[in-house]
This record gives sequence, structure tokens and C-alpha cells, in this order.
Amino acid sequence: MDTYNFSLVITRPTVDEETAADQLYGGGCDDATFSVSGGVYEVEFDREAPSFQEAVLSAISDVNKAGIGSRVVRVVPDDLVNANAIAKRSGKTRQAVRFWYLGERGENFPAPRAIVGESPVWSWVSVARWLHERGELDANAVETAQVIATVNREIEAASEKGSSQPGTMEASV
Repeated sequence: MDTYNFSLVITRPTVDEETAADQLYGGGCDDATFSVSGGVYEVEFDREAPSFQEAVLSAISDVNKAGIGSRVVRVVPDDLVNANAIAKRSGKTRQAVRFWYLGERGENFPAPRAIVGESPVWSWVSVARWLHERGELDANAVETAQVIATVNREIEAASEKGSSQPGTMEASV
């Protein structure tokens, strides 16, 4: 089995932080580190599983069962990326990324999903696929990006319905 590293952003626990860490550890998250920074609660996992998808889904289930009064908000690293994040994730320079999106190198670079401030942001899934088609990113990175994007959409949909855990992720990923 492979080990997968990812983080779950969670809502503020209804118990104190020390109790939350203890309950997460005792509740199946003994492969995770609980942290709080700037009011953001995060559980970082190094989880062994047959696939990235199974690692993420089992981690979400374990956090929900830990009894800390939190729900999972997002899986990170997130799908939306700026040029700096594309450079970091792809192992390329920021200048190379700039040439791609300006159309100066490579063809058919994905269109931005949005403009934040004055900066474009892209779907990492789309960029990862484009890089994979050019032989610059492996298939596992594309699969991981797709799982994260799909799971985050399911979390958002479950949240809109008032559910604490997505119910159809396994069928839709």
C-alpha cells in the first residue's frame, strides 16, 4: 500500500483543542497531525491506503466519527491555483508558467476559471491534464487532482444540503 499526504480543513471543534487532538488520535486519525493557524483548523494525514481516493474518504469518515463536533470543509491542496502554485506543483519556473498562459510556449493552455484581484486562477485538474498530455506530469498527479476536486465538490454539495458527510462521493469519483 502507498502512503498519501493531504490535509483536511475542518470547522472549529466544539471541544477544546487538546481534547480534539486526543479524540482524533484515538478515533482512527493516529496517522494525522491536528493544527490551528490563523483560526484555520487542519488535520494533515500521511495515510496508507490502496488509492488516494480511499485515503481521503477514510480520513473524512474518521474525522466525522471522532466526536469533536467538526465537519470537513475542504481537502487541500485545493483545485484552484494561481501561477505561483502552478509553478510549485509542476516543478517549473513562474516565468515558464507565464509563457504558457500568454500562449508564448505551448498551445491550448487551459483558460483561467476566474480572475481574483488582477490575477488569473486556474483549475489544477485542467492544468495537470495539460501538463500530462505534454509529458511533463505523471498520471498519478492528474488522478490526485481529480479526486481532490471531486471530493471538494461533494463536500460543498453536502454542506448545501445540510449534511455533514458527502453521501455519493464513492460513486462519483
